[in-house]
Amino acid sequence: MKNLGTLMCATALAFGGCESSSVKATDAGSSADDVSVAIKSTHKIYVFDTIGFTRLDKDGRAPGFNLDNKVSDGSDDSTCDQSDFLAPDGTPGIDNQFATLVPLIEATGISAVEKLLQASIESGGILLLFELDGLDDLVNDPDVHLRVRAAFGAPLLGTDGKLLTDQTFHVSPRDPHVDAGKAVVKDGWLESAPFDLDLPVQVFGKDYTLEARGTHVRFHIVDGERIDQGILGAGITISSVLAIAKKGAEDQGDILPIVTSLVSGKGDLAKNATTGECDQMSAALQFTGVAAFFFPADVTGTGG
Repeated sequence: MKNLGTLMCATALAFGGCESSSVKATDAGSSADDVSVAIKSTHKIYVFDTIGFTRLDKDGRAPGFNLDNKVSDGSDDSTCDQSDFLAPDGTPGIDNQFATLVPLIEATGISAVEKLLQASIESGGILLLFELDGLDDLVNDPDVHLRVRAAFGAPLLGTDGKLLTDQTFHVSPRDPHVDAGKAVVKDGWLESAPFDLDLPVQVFGKDYTLEARGTHVRFHIVDGERIDQGILGAGITISSVLAIAKKGAEDQGDILPIVTSLVSGKGDLAKNATTGECDQMSAALQFTGVAAFFFPADVTGTGG
């Protein structure tokens, strides 16, 4: 049994494929030496300090995951005739239809969404975190427990405008506290098994929920203090995208028809037997993170 350590720290965000899973991540960086790096604490929390959309590269390749374990060429009825992509490293079967929409988003009045997501991190409105238990080794560890959490607070920023490491935050009232189950660290990369996630987002003080299904996460553990090259891939329910657009239209009236037009016909996962359309659109977000903590009273419930 692994020592789960003490719960005095806090939380994080995720996706990936287990070592035994057929799901393969697309953007693998240089791997670490095959050596063990034991750490003092088996409980770690990493808070996102950057988040953004993934995009097609100049060759039309996309980062992400093979979410449905298929390689579709555009003639597969179960994926609503959407073609898969090659990863930057040439891996086939990548599901990331959202990447094709990014240039269109950038050409519309909603192009500021990505900047607003980053601003919500830097203001502390919604802070997404990964919580790891049983992390005995930073390079190779076959049994790590992953949770996705959310926090809030007034973060301190460095000269680069990003969150400083080792800050302490309050647990958010919208904390999803998702138990993503077992994850594996191999050659310095953590990968999770698929899990469902209702992702809390805050823009201009308004709370939104993005439904991510069959979520996979993969990120590089640089050292005990930060993570990078993170990719979170999932099937995003089109209904939750439209619900967000409808709520956003309360302040920006033209946003709903724009979003409806963008996502129409872009579904490629979870084909609905009744409507004949796919209810989810594959997507991938990129992120980095730094070590963080929760206030102990928030975790134990012993204080206000």
